[in-house]
Amino acid sequence: MTVLACVGYPKLEESDHRWIESFRTRHDPQASRIRAHFTLVFPVELTAEPIVEHLSALLQSARPIPFVLRRAEPVPDLVAGGSHVFLVPEEGRHEIVALHDQLYGGPLRPLLRLDIPFLPHITMGAAATRDECQRLADELNREALAVEGILEQVDLIEVTKEGVKPVIRFSLEH
Repeated sequence: MTVLACVGYPKLEESDHRWIESFRTRHDPQASRIRAHFTLVFPVELTAEPIVEHLSALLQSARPIPFVLRRAEPVPDLVAGGSHVFLVPEEGRHEIVALHDQLYGGPLRPLLRLDIPFLPHITMGAAATRDECQRLADELNREALAVEGILEQVDLIEVTKEGVKPVIRFSLEH
């Protein structure tokens, strides 16, 4: 079995993309492993074939999701400990949640963690304490955030020790 996840790499203005990746490089230990993204299905050990079939059927009628990231939030990591800083969308939030919920149907339904609420986000940083993440969130929120983007694709990726490898990309351009 392979460790798989579904992510959406946002399409952003080049200046916003550079700003996000620059901040992540300084504050997110995962920045060198994977570029800024929305995690839609969290990493799990699975066989790819039934997941590809499920995603193919589900995403053939999906539409692109415009969003606006307006604030940063410190969030405790309920699985690994420590805390993260997330950029979260206001506009587009409900649509991303709906996509997440749909993706966790079929063969993924038993893997949905009901004990951890899903918050659509782009991870900007991580730290051992919530206080440090609060400081980073405050730094980000000092600016009037309004990062506009669109989610036009969903990628099934393999998560390895070195980083991530694409398995298949699904376009939301329908």
